[in-house]
Order: sequence, then structure tokens, then C-alpha cells
Amino acid sequence: MKEFKKRVLAGICLAPLIACLFYFLPLKWFFLFLSLVALLAIFEGMTMTGVKERFLLLLLAVISLIPLYQKLPALYLLWLVLSPVVYLFVKFLRGGSTQQGINSEIMKGINVMLLCEVFIVLPIFYLYLLKEINRYFPLILLFTLWASDTSAYFVGKAFGKRPLVPRISPKKTYEGLFGAILGSMMVIILSHRVMGVGILESVLLGGIIGMLAQIGDVFESVGKRICDVKDSSSLIPGHGGILDRIDSFIFTAPFVYHYLTGIKG
Repeated sequence: MKEFKKRVLAGICLAPLIACLFYFLPLKWFFLFLSLVALLAIFEGMTMTGVKERFLLLLLAVISLIPLYQKLPALYLLWLVLSPVVYLFVKFLRGGSTQQGINSEIMKGINVMLLCEVFIVLPIFYLYLLKEINRYFPLILLFTLWASDTSAYFVGKAFGKRPLVPRISPKKTYEGLFGAILGSMMVIILSHRVMGVGILESVLLGGIIGMLAQIGDVFESVGKRICDVKDSSSLIPGHGGILDRIDSFIFTAPFVYHYLTGIKG
């Protein structure tokens, strides 16, 4: 109960601030805000995995935001190939090749860096792209994921009996998944005019977003189980770290952007 109170108080204090930042920040300042979020999330990921040279890896991962901001996707893909090369070069320049266990250390560092560049930097940047289309879209997605998460928690708490992924996240249930989908649907239905979709289409869209949000949550949970940690950090009382709060965006932000610009564009 104490943890729940912390969660509620932190939500009451931070939710209005985050919502205001999503809505009121001009595009360039929104990008800087998202860059800070990505920076903190990557640092949590590096710390959680226990990689060495984390500040070097952090810098290389954050650099991947530059070609994305400049709308140079080919250069971003090239950086995914070159960043491990730069990491290797710096390691060898420092005489790292003589250290014991250097092979596993290098492979671990490269794997974590690439995961951060793809599953943190890219989804975060998609929020910027959504704001480019419409200033309301990132805020709607934010509210959708909050509603999905809240509904999943209360429905799972009240009715949850059948475990969804017991070895990965023991508290997740099929009933909670249904709650997540229901909460997501409700917000998208209420926002269907702004989103430019019909009622029936908004039901489908909301359902997919709810499912993808849960998949993102499970995806991050796998990483935490591998690292044997409960939360990515203790930065936000009752909620864990930044990485714990943005895992729902991993698959939802790219999907919503490409749905609205591709299918609806």
C-alpha cells in the first residue's frame, strides 16, 4: 500500500508537468526535451546492464539522434554500423585489447549500445515526428498509454487470475491485458476526430496500441530479468526509472506515426 501511495503521489505531481511539456513546448524545444529523456533512459540502460565505458557508449548512442533530427535515415543506418567501429577503435586506442575478458566486454557493450540506439532513441524520435504532424498527437498517445497502464493495473488487480508471461512478469495477467486494451480504446475513441479516424477504426487502432504497449512493457521486463533488477532505476518514486516509463512507446510511437502517415496519409 505504501508503494501504491508513492505511485499515486508521483503521478499527481508529474503527470500535469509532463502533459504540459508534451503540448506547449515548441517543436525544437520538444526535441531537446526528448533528447534529455533519451539520455536518461540510455544511462539507466547502461547502468542496469553493468557495461563498462558507459559514458563512451552513452555518447555514441546519443549521437544517433543527430542524423534522425536532420532527416537523414540513411546516415542513421550508417551510424548503426559505424558506432561499434568507433567504440572498438577507442577501446584499442586505450590499450583495452590486453585486458582479461575483453572479448565479452566488447560484445556486451556493442549489443547494449545498439539496443539503445534502436529501442530507445528511435521510438523517442518518433514522438518528435508525431508532433511535426500535429501538436496534439504526442499528447493523445501519452494519455492513451496512461489510460492503458492504469486500466491494466486496476482490472488486473481486481480480476487477474490467468498469468500472461509468468516467467518474465509474474504480475501480468490476461485480464490485465484486456484492461490495457480497453483503456487505450477509450482514449482513441474520444480523440477520433483529432486523429482523423472513424469510430470503428479508432476501436481497432486503440486495441492495437494497447497490445503494443504491453509488448513494450514485457520487452523491457525481459531486459530487467536478464540484469536481475526490479526497476531500471529509482528516479521516480513508485514508478521506477525513465526506462520503465517509456517502454510503452517502444512499439506504439513508430506504429502510430506510420499508421497516420501511411495508411491515413
